[in-house]
Amino acid sequence: MDRQTSVTTRKFAEALKKHMKVNLLILFGSRARGDNFVTSDYDFVLVSRVFSGKPFIRRASRLYKLWHSKFDLEVLCYTPEEWHRLKDKRGILLNAQDEGVRLL
Repeated sequence: MDRQTSVTTRKFAEALKKHMKVNLLILFGSRARGDNFVTSDYDFVLVSRVFSGKPFIRRASRLYKLWHSKFDLEVLCYTPEEWHRLKDKRGILLNAQDEGVRLL
């Protein structure tokens, strides 16, 4: 992980902790692998109980207010129950676990 990625992800993790209880935060994709371009987006898996009862498609919307980078943010938001049920079945979640960097 390069310096820019490290600083940006640390700030995002700190902002998340101030606004919700986070069970798990994983950075994955090119930023985690270190083969990103300067303009690559940031890919995260975020697990928290605050997503319970909320439609999957709307869960990430409030997180964009906490994102203070000019680069795109992609967050997959799961409840703890969904994470435990899906983490070993969905390709992208397997990928996040294998290559990702756990931040929280």
